Amino acid sequence: MKKILILGSSGYIGSYLSYVFKKKYNVITHSRKKIKDKNFNKNIYKKITGDIRKSKTIEKIVNLKSDYIIFTISLNHFESEKNLKLSMENNYYSLENLIKNIIKKNLKTKIIYFSTMQVYGRTYRKNIINESYPKKINNIYSMTHSMCEDLLLKNNNKVKSYSLRLSNSFGMPILKKINCWWLVMNDFCRSAVKNKEILIKSDGSALRDFISLKDISRIVDKLLRKDFSYSIINVCSGKTYSIKEIANRISKSSYFKKKILVKIMKKNNNKKIKKFKYDTKLIKRLGISSFTNIDLQIRDFLYKINNN
Repeated sequence: MKKILILGSSGYIGSYLSYVFKKKYNVITHSRKKIKDKNFNKNIYKKITGDIRKSKTIEKIVNLKSDYIIFTISLNHFESEKNLKLSMENNYYSLENLIKNIIKKNLKTKIIYFSTMQVYGRTYRKNIINESYPKKINNIYSMTHSMCEDLLLKNNNKVKSYSLRLSNSFGMPILKKINCWWLVMNDFCRSAVKNKEILIKSDGSALRDFISLKDISRIVDKLLRKDFSYSIINVCSGKTYSIKEIANRISKSSYFKKKILVKIMKKNNNKKIKKFKYDTKLIKRLGISSFTNIDLQIRDFLYKINNN
């Protein structure tokens, strides 16, 4: 059975992958502090703790000689903008140190790195955005992820890696303490269940691609099971929705007995929004032919929110 080390197992995506993959692989969890959740820790192969920025932690990680390391550690967009130094230490230098040590010990460990769609920028010249589309860095968050992608590509002949450019994830967190409710879909779904209304703080015209935690795990699982010749992969649904459309889909979900109220705080300035979608050709080549219907996923998510 393959040995999979998940860096950032106490985070939103890392905890989900740890929980799902422990049934299929020998999962080693990593977090800065111990995760005190019996259900989560059950059947975990091994647990390690430590600050990823410290050499002792990197040495501990490398000595495990894992088949794969899934790197989900990153300050979020808001945290990154507040502190450049911490963002570089956490988002970039830790990965650089990890790669150096894997090479030094001549290991065959492969890295799956979670990047972001933000490396493409905010506006697009084309309707379909594939992995060769030019990067346009607009903030510290996308800058550090872009640097990590370049670092991995530079060393790909020595350390096999995949950089996953993630769109907008959604879904129920595995660990209750995780703050994931600022994410658009999560925020709207929880507000619909708890407050019986959805508040859109913009005019709702902005376009987003959404992908569930479940579908993210399906893509990662494919990469763990086969060699793939591409190093950078869009991880997305390939479908775009306006913020207003997503809010309306949630409000009309068959989960509710009656439609939930949607409030839009800002008026539409009639500015034209250029439609786009992220290319999913590489996901299909991996063997993911389709995703679960978004309305069914929304309904399931609403049910979980209400019962937790």
